[in-house]
Amino acid sequence: MITFSSAISILKNAQALAEKLKNRELNDALLSLQQELIGLGNQNLELKEKYDELKKYLEIPNDVYLDNDGFICRKNDTRKYCPHCWNKYRKFSLMPLEGVEVMDYLNLSKPYMYKCSACGHGVQSNKAYFKN
Repeated sequence: MITFSSAISILKNAQALAEKLKNRELNDALLSLQQELIGLGNQNLELKEKYDELKKYLEIPNDVYLDNDGFICRKNDTRKYCPHCWNKYRKFSLMPLEGVEVMDYLNLSKPYMYKCSACGHGVQSNKAYFKN
């Protein structure tokens, strides 16, 4: 497979040959082709950067997991993070340490609510508070 740098090198050699032959039209055509090739190289670099950014977004680090209450957690870290912020933005938004008791008229199995201050997403838990 040909690379952009080798294609530009071939074009430069062709331009040198066109100058020897004193063919201005051929030289102009080769120059236009070289400019188009450079434009394609720039587009290729932009696409590679976007690909790398998306790849980082989709990959889940080895130290991130979802606990039994539905919080995002990190290994060796006692803090709890918002699952919505992680899933949507790949951001670690801290959840509060203390939950708010939910009225039990619904007979909820998880009576405490933790609301993310960044997005407002709520996670229910059996625990009234989490230690740091």
